[in-house]
Amino acid sequence: MKKQSRVQSLASSVQNLESAELVSDSGLRTLNSRLSQRWLCLAVTVPNEAAEAVANFLVELGSTGVVEGVQDLTQPPTSTTEVQGFFPIDASGPNLRKTLARYLTELSVMFPNLNHAVPHLTEVSSDAWQDRWRAHFPPIEVGKRFLVLPPWQPIPANTARIVIVIDPSMAFGTGHHATTQGCLEAIEQLHDRHGTPDRALDLGTGSGILAIALAKLGARTVWATDIDPVALAEARKNAPVNRVAPFLYLSDSPLEQLPVPFPLIVANLFSTALIALAQTMTTAVDRQGYAILSGIQQNQEASVLAAYSPPLWLLSDRLARDGWVTLVLQRRGSCHSERISSG
Repeated sequence: MKKQSRVQSLASSVQNLESAELVSDSGLRTLNSRLSQRWLCLAVTVPNEAAEAVANFLVELGSTGVVEGVQDLTQPPTSTTEVQGFFPIDASGPNLRKTLARYLTELSVMFPNLNHAVPHLTEVSSDAWQDRWRAHFPPIEVGKRFLVLPPWQPIPANTARIVIVIDPSMAFGTGHHATTQGCLEAIEQLHDRHGTPDRALDLGTGSGILAIALAKLGARTVWATDIDPVALAEARKNAPVNRVAPFLYLSDSPLEQLPVPFPLIVANLFSTALIALAQTMTTAVDRQGYAILSGIQQNQEASVLAAYSPPLWLLSDRLARDGWVTLVLQRRGSCHSERISSG
């Protein structure tokens, strides 16, 4: 597969499945200033669940930027996503296509439907790339409170929503994927019922969107961790734009090395990672505290719930969207308070 630091995406942040790994707007201006104004676009249509792995592979193959297709909300949901990687015009297109085809064959062990995925090459201009890229990230309202904007969109003058500005660049998490939306809605619902705790952890932070949401809802200390240095760099850029940098502690430390326990942990990861972390999460969440788990496909929900089962965990809420599930679990213990403790 791929090197560990990037695709433990199969065991790291999925915050991504949504925008994956895109060159930033400022990066596009830099690219447009280069001599070459044309690019090779290597694209393939894959099952939704394989999109992030393919996008990561294109980045590691040398893609300057990657775009995942966005669902047309006027049409029924589809089970596939087009992933596009952009390479310099002087790159060897046939070799890139053959290398991706070999990788898809290897990946088909995990995703059998990949057997029918065929990569194809086209040429695009820088202007066409920028237009295509920006079109993937319109403003989006999530839940009752949040409005997620890309940096080129003006903030509405009279909005009553909490605005989160996210640059959809090389890190994951722009608010457009069902898993991130499920986490934002779950954070909002816990806030409505119990208030936001003083301390929280965003495990696998990606772009930092969930940590930023927690800080904007009143958390005074939010740890945000990721094993991907690119993700942490992007989160560091997004935090000051949203005026929450003083409240965020960004780190690449594993969960075991953080100042646990937390009254709230949000983990938008793949199911395999959530299951592997179950025992550690049990000691990392305060008794009577909460864990928000997402990145779970519906056919994997039972396995995750089996790992987070009574008497140590109680299912508090479940949010389902587009074939993905977000679970809100309460850590059970001797404390009888139903309010999230401040830790």
